[in-house]
Amino acid sequence: MIQRHQDYLIRVPSVPVGGGEFSINLDTDAPFALRLVRSRNIGVSGWNFQTPRRQWQSSKLRTDVQAQFGTNFRPSRGSIIYPQMVYPVGGTIPILIGNETGAPILDAQLLFRGSKYFEPGRIAAPTYPAQVSPLKFDYQVVVPNVGGTDTIRFNQLRVKKDADFAVRFGVCDPFTPGVESGSPFGAPILAGDNLTDGPNFGQGAGVYVQLVDEVFKPYSNIPIHINDLFGQGRPLVPLSSGAANDDSVLFFPGLYTPEIYVQREHSLYVDVYREDGAGAPPVNLYFRFGGCKAFAR
Repeated sequence: MIQRHQDYLIRVPSVPVGGGEFSINLDTDAPFALRLVRSRNIGVSGWNFQTPRRQWQSSKLRTDVQAQFGTNFRPSRGSIIYPQMVYPVGGTIPILIGNETGAPILDAQLLFRGSKYFEPGRIAAPTYPAQVSPLKFDYQVVVPNVGGTDTIRFNQLRVKKDADFAVRFGVCDPFTPGVESGSPFGAPILAGDNLTDGPNFGQGAGVYVQLVDEVFKPYSNIPIHINDLFGQGRPLVPLSSGAANDDSVLFFPGLYTPEIYVQREHSLYVDVYREDGAGAPPVNLYFRFGGCKAFAR
């Protein structure tokens, strides 16, 4: 079987007080193997979902927020699902989202990460040559001057002609204003640093992205939050509040499992969607795709 990285995201505009039940529809081209679930804007209110056998995965609502030191919390990339759960072609995942806040939760999100399983020959699946010399390598893609409501599609990662490239992780380095002379946005780097958060740009609050292959087949059902796919390139603050999404501490790169293999002189694309509003200052996005070059021997 051929595995291909896949994200499924559900965004619920408003979860009523007390919570509600929702569902996400899966694609009809291949089964989906679930390996991780990550929440956004839900916090400690909790969530649950059904397994492929239509049983709730947990006896109660659970969370991917890890408590520590009373009201502060450790960062989390999500809850690992092991062993993986394989959902059938065209299935659905029923979901419960709790709400103990006393007010509607706006834009509640659950990200289901894993891979699709394709039969051989169903999709293009380039891979390493029989004899290979690998070399660690990073490619950078810069998307400048992204406005508060911009959609900028097909930003191209073009692999050079000397070797294939296996993409294993992605980072979007801390954003800066579109005007280079401006002050950087971002959370404090060190304790006692007097820098303060800008209007959410340091954590990419309203930036969503979608990876797309060379035949324009996406790696997710809809665009997902930039920090959930890429992460950031430097550590910021060590802890966050229970209501936060841990963006200020997600400095770990986003890992792609399985890796995305791109042949020499072929391309991978990233679509960018910004939702911060028309009045938000423009930002520059610095994407780094890390992995290795694969030289044929």
